[in-house]
Amino acid sequence: MKDYELRDELRESVNRIYDMELFSSLTELVQGENHVLQYLVQHRDDEINPSLLSDHLHVSRSRITAALTGLRKKGYVTMEMSEHDRRRMCVRLTVDGESLIKQKQQRIEGYFEALVVGLGEKNVKDFIRLIELSLSIMNTGSIEK
Repeated sequence: MKDYELRDELRESVNRIYDMELFSSLTELVQGENHVLQYLVQHRDDEINPSLLSDHLHVSRSRITAALTGLRKKGYVTMEMSEHDRRRMCVRLTVDGESLIKQKQQRIEGYFEALVVGLGEKNVKDFIRLIELSLSIMNTGSIEK
């Protein structure tokens, strides 16, 4: 098979992955309001302020403000004055916010469990190795962006 044929076949396979519900669910979890909720679940014992969210999620302050406003209106987060610095606001996850994000995480874990069962251990390990190799190749900077 010629290089361009392999390239096209690879592109088509990746496009089919993008069309799957798993991919859209995973993308939804790592973007926007859900990304903020997921971060808050993972750091529930930390004092989190909007600036820290902006820095850690690599999102502008204005986008974080918009996401937090939306999440507050939906009842998924609250904003309180920081116990350590009264000039700062602290973002707290509500029970509803934690429940929502955990449901989404469980749904995605179900997809991955089905994939592991379907592929088997050896194929999953090969798949992981190929993903890591692909990431390494794509991150070397040798490919024009």
